[in-house]
Amino acid sequence: MSTNSARRHMTSIEGIKPVDWASDKQEDAFYYGPYPLCCSGGFGSAKTFSLCLKALYVSALFPNNRGLIARKVWDELKKTTMSTFFKTDLCDSSYYDEGRRSDTEKSLKLNNGSEILWMHMDDPETENVIRGIEINWFILDQAEEISEEIFDLLMTRLGRWDKAEVPEHYLESQGGIEKWPWVHPNNNKALVPTYPMIACNPDTELHWIYRRFHPESDEFSKRSIPVLDRVGKQITREGMPLMTSYKRLGYRMIQMASYDNKHLPDQNLALMMQKDETFRRRFVHGHWGIPEGQIHTVDNGSILRCEHDNNPGVPVAFDDLLSYFHQFCSLYRVMDHGDASPTCCLWFAVDREGNVFCYREYYEPNLLVSQHRAAITFLSEGESYKADLADPAIFYKTQQKHGGRWSVADEYSDWRNSGLPRETAISWQPADNNEMGTRNRISEALKVDSSRVHPITKEKGSPSLFFVMKSGIHPNGCEYTLRETRMARRKKVGSKEGKALFGDERDPKISDHAYDPVRYMIASRAPASKPVLSGPPPNSWAAVNNDLQRFQRRKGFKVVARRAKPRHRRQRF
Repeated sequence: MSTNSARRHMTSIEGIKPVDWASDKQEDAFYYGPYPLCCSGGFGSAKTFSLCLKALYVSALFPNNRGLIARKVWDELKKTTMSTFFKTDLCDSSYYDEGRRSDTEKSLKLNNGSEILWMHMDDPETENVIRGIEINWFILDQAEEISEEIFDLLMTRLGRWDKAEVPEHYLESQGGIEKWPWVHPNNNKALVPTYPMIACNPDTELHWIYRRFHPESDEFSKRSIPVLDRVGKQITREGMPLMTSYKRLGYRMIQMASYDNKHLPDQNLALMMQKDETFRRRFVHGHWGIPEGQIHTVDNGSILRCEHDNNPGVPVAFDDLLSYFHQFCSLYRVMDHGDASPTCCLWFAVDREGNVFCYREYYEPNLLVSQHRAAITFLSEGESYKADLADPAIFYKTQQKHGGRWSVADEYSDWRNSGLPRETAISWQPADNNEMGTRNRISEALKVDSSRVHPITKEKGSPSLFFVMKSGIHPNGCEYTLRETRMARRKKVGSKEGKALFGDERDPKISDHAYDPVRYMIASRAPASKPVLSGPPPNSWAAVNNDLQRFQRRKGFKVVARRAKPRHRRQRF
């Protein structure tokens, strides 16, 4: 829906008061759609108010419309979201005095027949209810607390409520049925547009909201979503599968800071500004990526990107870098195995200066060991490794097979009994899983040492751990590795005077499938690669022959005479 048409919508509803927008961003959020919209921001930024206003508007504009407003916990939904919705300057009783409001039944029916449902996700029956619900719009408040599966499920329920009407006078004002974008394919009836909306506070860069909505997310612009027809078949163009991205699908995030809201009292803003920087960054400025409890800090000098990319990091020519790894570095493979969760294998190169480069990443969930073996072997073609390290847990013999105890590591190495190709067998070695001892080593490797020379720029001031990033030229570069290393956090154990307190344990809610192989590699204390010798290998025929010729040129052994040291007699007194 365009901005101009939205303005006409507002003036077309009798009784709607002119809106004194809290900010330009709030007004922008109201007009945007009908595409997935995320209002992300700090406390008091009026993000929930703008979405509630929009929900009330589409309910009042289209008679018999139906939508859903949800939050994770019912008590919070009732005390915050519903309280915002039923403000006198938003939805007073005049909207439903001929309808029906029932907070116990969690429903609101407006005078024009439109219905608004309230739902909370801590009810065990909620997911079953969603599977059968029919709606044309929804709002998820505090969506960072709600799973991606719930969002996807609600997306499939949009457009199911066919009792909603598009008023004839409004349809004519938009150019008639011929110019109306949403029409039923069978009966040519004008359909009501659908509006998926979420409001949230910023969270980690691993969160599904960041991945889908944030403009700096790799997945936001990446064409990785297959385009399907009405029966679910992949659409192709010129023999190639047609792919799209969240950006092309209309996903948008509008980020609002607390101070953007001109109606926010100065006293409230001043109190928030007295909090520490971590609080202000997330809950006032509205920035994504939570630094509180963060274990590691990754400098841009650790990020090696393709020279044609515009992302942060040091530009490199990948082919030259890979040639350098093969000629002058010791190579390693390190794996963290998962059954249903992702299996991640990382490839590392260590040069003679002790620099560690993570240059390749394999990250796949829900595959068999045979598939992991084949994929890792394919990516390893033409390389030899000084060590193959893996999570020690896969060496535990916990299952019965072939008349004895069997482990996951045996599945990777076996070819006699499994019938799998011998060339894909990998004999992993148990890695060091000392969590506490490894964290500091990783932080030390990521720290910029002012006396160390950067291996790419040749300038002083460099870390010793590097990540070669994924790109079009290098599709198997690091993606999850850098993200999970940055997002590793300590577990929050409490708070004192409003400041979070953290323990030594890592937060189990943060994914670590790619971070664990980094720990295993750094814990291995891989030695620096030995310099390449210019002569023949020691003890080879050529080396022995060179020693013989050198012996003959000297005409035998060379004897070096040493002058005897003078002996001093003891003087007698």
